[in-house]
Amino acid sequence: MIASTCIDCGARFRREYDQTWKVRCYACWKDRREVRPAPEPAAPIPPEMLRRLLQLCHPDRHANSVAANTATRWLLDQRQGSTQ
Repeated sequence: MIASTCIDCGARFRREYDQTWKVRCYACWKDRREVRPAPEPAAPIPPEMLRRLLQLCHPDRHANSVAANTATRWLLDQRQGSTQ
């Protein structure tokens, strides 16, 4: 273990040698997480763009690849979700 100094409050805390990403004490880290705003919901894909994306990634155009099927399925789910 190694002693480090919190970049927010200056308190000393201990971390493992390989945990160089730890720059805050637990109290500051926890406070920072609680203040973080919730992510805003993504805007729906406009119908004309959704149609274009479906045409571009359709499995018939990509030798029925797994990636094309997955992308098409996801886009179709987006379309169904926007009509509900």
